[in-house]
This record gives sequence, structure tokens and C-alpha cells, in this order.
Amino acid sequence: MSQAIFATKKNAPACASILISLVILSGSVSGQAPNANPPNKTEQELISTEFGFFEAWKTKNEAYFRTHMTEDGIFWDESGTVARDEHLQQQQAEAKTCKVDGYGLSDFGLLPLVSGAFLLTYKVDQYAACNGEKLPVHMNGSSIYVLKSGHWMATYRAEVPLQNQR
Repeated sequence: MSQAIFATKKNAPACASILISLVILSGSVSGQAPNANPPNKTEQELISTEFGFFEAWKTKNEAYFRTHMTEDGIFWDESGTVARDEHLQQQQAEAKTCKVDGYGLSDFGLLPLVSGAFLLTYKVDQYAACNGEKLPVHMNGSSIYVLKSGHWMATYRAEVPLQNQR
């Protein structure tokens, strides 16, 4: 019998480390080279949802985050973890001082966790500045998606800059 690992605000970094380690150890979900098979429907939906988060960030669309993250969802970045509502408040404040010129997501990996839950990993190139200061361009991202009422929702999202890549 398998056990599910659920990230909470307190254990999010540890859960993320475990999940990312699993992805690294498995090489790729299918055991084949990346892009060897076209993405399946679920993978396409999750990738589309993830692109939606970045587009919502660019267009300052807080409603997208509210409707695509679970109420108990958390966000983790180099500053630590925050609950969904705190993350939404930060975005409202940043909307006044941040400008996103563009972004790109690539190198997707998908790892099934339990029935109805997946870890999506990816690389990000973002071109943005807040308060006139450029944000790191190269990032690693990951999201845990759960199926709720027929819709994929992020319950955990993380974005961490690649070291020495500012």
C-alpha cells in the first residue's frame, strides 16, 4: 500500500526535496528520452494550467491563481513558503511594482504520485523586473496538481532560481 505525501507550510521544503529527488532518480517518468512520446491529455492539461499561472502573473490576473490553486495550497520560493492567500496578497502588492516582459517554460517532467495527483517539473526563463530590479532569468519550477471536482488544481507550487544564473 502506498502512502501519500502532503506538503504543509511547515514541511514543504522537505516534501519538495523528496519529490524532486524522486524525479531526478527516475530520470524521466516514462524511462525514455525527453520528448520521445507526445504528451498525454493529462500532461497537456497540467502544462496548459502551468502556462496559465505565468500568463496570469504577466497580466496581473489574480483570479486565475485563486481559481487554480487549492484553498490550502502553498507556494515556495527562495524566501520560504507562504499560504495561498498570503501569496495572493503579495501578488497584489507586486502588481504595482513588477513588469513581466516575457517568459518561457520547457523541459517538462511528469511524475504520478497517487491516483489523481501528479508532480509537474519544468524549467523557466523569465524576463521581469520588480521595483526596477531584474528578477533571476533561469528558474526551476515544480507544481503538485490534484484532481478536484473534475479540474486540475495546484496544491503546491515552487520556483527557485538556478544558482549563478541571475
